[in-house]
Amino acid sequence: MLVLFYRAGGLEEVMPPVVLAGEALQLARGEGGQTPAGLEIRKSGAQGLSSVQGSARMVRASIYHRVSWQVDGLESGHKLRLIWSTLAEPDTVREVLLPVVGAASGTFDLATQPSWRGRIAVIGLVIQGSLARPLVVRRLELVPKMLGVAELARMALTEWTAFEDWSQRSINFTAGAPLDALFPPVLIVALWVGFSMVFLALFGQTPRALGAWKSYAALFLLGWLVLDVRWQWDLSQRLVKTETLFAGKTGDERTLAGAEGEFYQFLLEVRRRLPREPVRRLFIVSTTPGGYWAGRARYHLLPHNGYMGFLQPPAVGTARPGDYVLILSPLPGVRYDRERRLLMWAGGGQLPAERLYAAELGAVLRVLGE
Repeated sequence: MLVLFYRAGGLEEVMPPVVLAGEALQLARGEGGQTPAGLEIRKSGAQGLSSVQGSARMVRASIYHRVSWQVDGLESGHKLRLIWSTLAEPDTVREVLLPVVGAASGTFDLATQPSWRGRIAVIGLVIQGSLARPLVVRRLELVPKMLGVAELARMALTEWTAFEDWSQRSINFTAGAPLDALFPPVLIVALWVGFSMVFLALFGQTPRALGAWKSYAALFLLGWLVLDVRWQWDLSQRLVKTETLFAGKTGDERTLAGAEGEFYQFLLEVRRRLPREPVRRLFIVSTTPGGYWAGRARYHLLPHNGYMGFLQPPAVGTARPGDYVLILSPLPGVRYDRERRLLMWAGGGQLPAERLYAAELGAVLRVLGE
């Protein structure tokens, strides 16, 4: 039933093109701004590079592999590249050179690109070359391909056998299917049970017939059993992974083997620089003051008295000599002057402090007297 719906045009309703008009794009390199026509680039950045980017809404690369663009002002001497990052590797930027023949628009098929895979998180354009006149990026669009019956069947099988790993909400919720699945198990089973009951009522036992409730109950329980079997299979896969990661380990070893392992290792190094007795105040500073990582840092550093909620280091007067400051990276605008032993941040803020430990994930400092 769903296959017929998708083949009849329903796929465009479920998976519409991802259209990034000018207002949905942001300028990552160069100078410019929003205009009624689109995102205008007035001046290129360093090395003659200009770039714009926007959210690709985590679409599947296997389906969305045709890209089109419209950029006014492109010249034959310009080089145009498509850039993207994926959900699996958000810090890795991939790119491909796009054909520019002087036209304002174009299309390109990404199906042959080996790095175009997984779920696309961010997509953008990079223009290389000097700008004789401003460029206007009107739109960037990802278009899904039309799926045949065989492709839809393979996708249904893939979705039904996809492994759902542990997450922060696993204790209360199971998705049962990948993000934006075309054939979610609960929906498929509900449709099957519903249509089976309709056919049974029309061509078999009517609901009012003696003992008919048993047939309808059997259909309902059979659907429930199918979903439960799939869930149990998923749990068995999770058990295997959990056993591989944590079997035979205790205490810190388990935490280091988990999702927070790298962060916890950093906090262990921080703890070694703190006094044995609980410190009076430990200010935890991060770009998300009330966020997950700040909260986990406070928890793992107990019984030290951690204080969250700081977007920038505490000022003199708020932080007193003998207090400690934990900086969670990245924290733009904050730097440490080793010679002057000053923690400095945007806006002219300064705090006398001694840096005790620094790593890629952050740093811990002890507040000094003036």
